[in-house]
Amino acid sequence: MAKKIAVVTGFIGFIGSTFTEKLLEKGWYVYAIDKFCYLSNQGVQNKLAEKYQDKLHVLTGDICYIDWLPECDVIFNLAAESDVDIGNQDASSFLASNVFGVKNLLSLIQKRITIRTDKPLFFQVSTDEVYGDIKEGSFSESAHLNPSNPYAATKASADLFIQSWARTHGLEYIIARPSNNYGPYQYPEKLIPLACKRLSRGKKIKLHNKGTPVRTWTHTEDTADALITLYEKAERNRVYNISSEFEQNNYD
Repeated sequence: MAKKIAVVTGFIGFIGSTFTEKLLEKGWYVYAIDKFCYLSNQGVQNKLAEKYQDKLHVLTGDICYIDWLPECDVIFNLAAESDVDIGNQDASSFLASNVFGVKNLLSLIQKRITIRTDKPLFFQVSTDEVYGDIKEGSFSESAHLNPSNPYAATKASADLFIQSWARTHGLEYIIARPSNNYGPYQYPEKLIPLACKRLSRGKKIKLHNKGTPVRTWTHTEDTADALITLYEKAERNRVYNISSEFEQNNYD
């Protein structure tokens, strides 16, 4: 059996670290790329590097500026700026990572189309926030994109760019749009870890709009499993939503 090789960008981020560990557990060889910022968990990186030193190759780099990709079967792009509040204040870094970074990865794939190298699948991890808000019901993958903040707008832009690139250049892709995630190693800027941090210090939880927004929550382990299932079984050149059936307003 041929060994499976993956490139995982943003590998030491919240979902990326869980997902990378699952790939390694399944016997994949992983080229892990990360620019290492305040969100990075050094402890997780050290654990993976020690346990899977023969299968994990760590590369330091920003997807906006890297100029080389190894031969691989698939590129899982989890690198992104994702703090909505920061994006609302200044979206410059969001445009860079979430749009121009994706464009750079696609350009590198295009440059490696040779007789000796197969084009890898491009697997974009997007977000359900590209659909915008809804008062009742749920979104299907064919729903109109209506992002309601700069972060979501950059992710929607990347999704559309990938689809147009595929039509122009013959790229194979999968776009996955997970709902809100929670779980170990999540940086305390998102609702659940931030609430836990404030409660542990005896402080009250700050809630936007008095906690009325309703969210669907999915554990990061389930999202990571879903990404692997999509790679193994899903039809190419399609969009797939990832979500649990658990829904609750933030106050509850």
